[in-house]
Amino acid sequence: MNLKQLLERHTLRCIGGGFVLALIVVAGGMLMDKASASPAFCGMCHAMQHESATHAVSSHQKIACVECHLPHDNVVVYYFEKGKTGMHDTLHQVLDDYPVHIKISDHGRDIVNDNCLRCHTATMSAVCVDKGKDGSATCTKCHSSIAHGSNPLEGGIRVE
Repeated sequence: MNLKQLLERHTLRCIGGGFVLALIVVAGGMLMDKASASPAFCGMCHAMQHESATHAVSSHQKIACVECHLPHDNVVVYYFEKGKTGMHDTLHQVLDDYPVHIKISDHGRDIVNDNCLRCHTATMSAVCVDKGKDGSATCTKCHSSIAHGSNPLEGGIRVE
């Protein structure tokens, strides 16, 4: 019996099996997406322990890391950035070459600033904002310690 005959005889089983496999893949992907967005997941890496500890005592402790550190304009861009960031973090974790004090990139800072404005639109409507070179708001210029204070015991500055 060749493959064509096998598929003809078991078409319904093949379709059902494919459907079940697709459900498992989608459900697994959704669970991994949710799990990898949590502060507990991000804090598992040795390099992120300080960030995790400071986040846990900050005013943003109930907010998932991805809410601030990933773009939310477009689902494709969100998952592209999540994959790119995840691969970057995994590579440096494996190579054990993270610096003692992790510094956010300019690109990452732009994403964080956009997300500050996304969540705090009402607050920002009554605030005079310091504009950057490109005319955008630079929230982290003054509020860099909000979600990650300089000391795990400090917990950042509580403003809301």
